[in-house]
Amino acid sequence: ALILQGRPQSRRSSGNSSGNASSADEAAAAAAAASVLRDMRVGVSRFLPTSRRLVQFSEGKSAPEGATIVYIDGAFDVFHVGHVEVLKLAKQQGDFLLVGLHTDEDVEARRGPHTPIMNVHERALSVLACKYVDEVIIGAPSVIEDDLLRTFNISLVVRGSVTETRVTDTGDDARYALPRQRGMFRQLDSPSDVVTASIIQRIVGNRAAFEARNAKKVASEQAYYASSKDYVKEV
Repeated sequence: ALILQGRPQSRRSSGNSSGNASSADEAAAAAAAASVLRDMRVGVSRFLPTSRRLVQFSEGKSAPEGATIVYIDGAFDVFHVGHVEVLKLAKQQGDFLLVGLHTDEDVEARRGPHTPIMNVHERALSVLACKYVDEVIIGAPSVIEDDLLRTFNISLVVRGSVTETRVTDTGDDARYALPRQRGMFRQLDSPSDVVTASIIQRIVGNRAAFEARNAKKVASEQAYYASSKDYVKEV
């Protein structure tokens, strides 16, 4: 896993993930979004991360001695207000916020084909740009184990109440079993119910409305030209 630290607050924008959205709706939305991208001839991301590019988003700050280090993990795909709000709340639980980003493979396994929309490096830059985030682990394990907790001296593990997972997910009981057992897990009431799936559905829905409006305009123009068009004198 690659570790990166967030930028100073003056440079960043702020947000976790969320919503017990149904797996069928989420998979359908992701598939529709992929279709939209293909139709619009938007190519697959070719973002090539380098240490220099990634470090430009990092402030290189370490947790002070004795700090309460809060850990939150997830996909954080298509970074949105739901992410910002839960990250803000997570930061309020301690002194230093560490965010674990799951790999593209782990996200796809939980959410299904065509996900995530953004690859792990793009998601990392989005999260690093959030002013509430102090450090990011790129490729964090989906199941929290002792090695992770010890390596980063994590004091508290949190998760928002609004999450985006598929029925094939191992679930909270497996992923957060150890921190729960140690009494260091806390579920936060997500301030926002916005989830990535709803953002995708909004994009797809707006595109459909635009196409319908454009089709009506084209039909009107064709009808006009097919009729006995009158001469219009230019002023």
